[in-house]
Amino acid sequence: MATSNNEISEGLLNIDLWDRLDFHLGSYVKSPIQLRYVSSKTSTIGRALQLSIVDLIDHVKRKFTDYTEDNATLLGTENRLYHSRQYSLNAKDVNIESFQSNGIDDKLNIEISSLAPTIFYQLREDIGISNEKFRQSFSEHDLKDFINTGRSGSLMYKTSDNLFILKTLRGYEARLLIQILQGYSNQFRQRPTMFNRYIGLYSIRLESSLSNFTIYVVVMVNAFTPSLKINEIFDLKGSSINRKITGYLSTEKFYKLKDMDFKDLYPTGIRIPTNIFRKLKTTLTNDAKALRKLNVTDFSLIVGIRHLDMSKTQMLDRQQMTGVRALLRATNSLTSIHQKDLAVDAPSSIVEYEVNSSLNSYLKPLEMLQEKLDMDLYYHNDSVAFETLPIPGIINNTNKRVYIYLALVDMLQTFDSFKLIDQAFRKITDPNRHLEYSVIEPNDYEQRFIQFLFTDVFYDANNDFPWAITDVSQSVADINNGEIKKKKRSNGKHQIDTPKSEIHGTNSEEILEVHF
Repeated sequence: MATSNNEISEGLLNIDLWDRLDFHLGSYVKSPIQLRYVSSKTSTIGRALQLSIVDLIDHVKRKFTDYTEDNATLLGTENRLYHSRQYSLNAKDVNIESFQSNGIDDKLNIEISSLAPTIFYQLREDIGISNEKFRQSFSEHDLKDFINTGRSGSLMYKTSDNLFILKTLRGYEARLLIQILQGYSNQFRQRPTMFNRYIGLYSIRLESSLSNFTIYVVVMVNAFTPSLKINEIFDLKGSSINRKITGYLSTEKFYKLKDMDFKDLYPTGIRIPTNIFRKLKTTLTNDAKALRKLNVTDFSLIVGIRHLDMSKTQMLDRQQMTGVRALLRATNSLTSIHQKDLAVDAPSSIVEYEVNSSLNSYLKPLEMLQEKLDMDLYYHNDSVAFETLPIPGIINNTNKRVYIYLALVDMLQTFDSFKLIDQAFRKITDPNRHLEYSVIEPNDYEQRFIQFLFTDVFYDANNDFPWAITDVSQSVADINNGEIKKKKRSNGKHQIDTPKSEIHGTNSEEILEVHF
């Protein structure tokens, strides 16, 4: 287990000035090597990190309650403050099978520091996350580590209540967040913004017989908790190269969709109410401009869509397939059914906790936009929608209704010299399409990003918004079955009911894992 006999120490970080011409070569080279070492001990480190978050937040709370001016900080240096504590971990004590023992590396000494703790403490309170609730998310259950399918290869954890996600950062990303932290936190008090909420930053210094190094972990709000019943997740950048899933569309891939997938599945986009369209366009334009001025590129708008009028089968059928691809999908469906029949029951306590995880995300789209609408009309009898305030949308050409959740993520990637050289190479080798790659210069990225979102994704409804007043808390099957029964009474013809197992694109037992 993780133990500590050390008092919490305090000090100021020495942060270098931001250099736009920095190659960040050290981060690009060291990070993959460090993560390879850390990944073999991810559960061990996760336990120490979990314990330290609770310890260090308690320390900040005591400082606020019984404030005494100390010698560690000066006014204006709060973003450089750190609180640190050392922990000693023994793999055998925690019985972690994944810990790779070599006989001399069974013990791991870790120093974990909470960076800018007082600013993050106040930031959480300002955006509606009480520090008591934050502490509770880390104190009751172990962190769950999961695979990040993104290009960064970062290690990722999430709290057992699914409210928060933890992700490793490169050194230059952590440094940028510290440098802009005061201004970043002010954004949420001064204007509407779709920025994801970074609510904690920690450094982990590992000391073993083989190596000593530091990694950084950021804590952020999970935009898509399981309770939202989201059917599809899109990562949108406005890029067209390598921005499409490979192979056939399946339910597992619904949570890994990209720009070209959106254009395939929604060729004429989704229209939203006029007041929300205008506010969203203004807000995202301001957000993109703010990031461009920081020389940031390659950020994404993640969009989660919950279908109200479409079954899982209907969602799959939107992708036209013939020949081998159709055969592969049919085979995959049969395999999934067979595997479900043979599935071994998990411990009931675990299943119950996952399935009944009803806590909603702290990110509420209309609240983030500071916009309002007729909730009785658009959220009729849907308690989750009333609580989480999604944007109502109607799919063009089909008039099927959806709820939309969204947030801006990956906002710490600066256009450094390494990316500049890569872009120069693209201009030479692919001059006609160099602006279609994911990473391009910030000025071009900003323009492309906004143009794609409001040309191909979101449309102004212009009073053409026929929202049917139905009980959206009912499954599509219940609604359809009611209509079928009416038809049976009226014409006596035989009807085939939609199987309940195919309704609502997300099974209640599925846990969404969003990769940032």
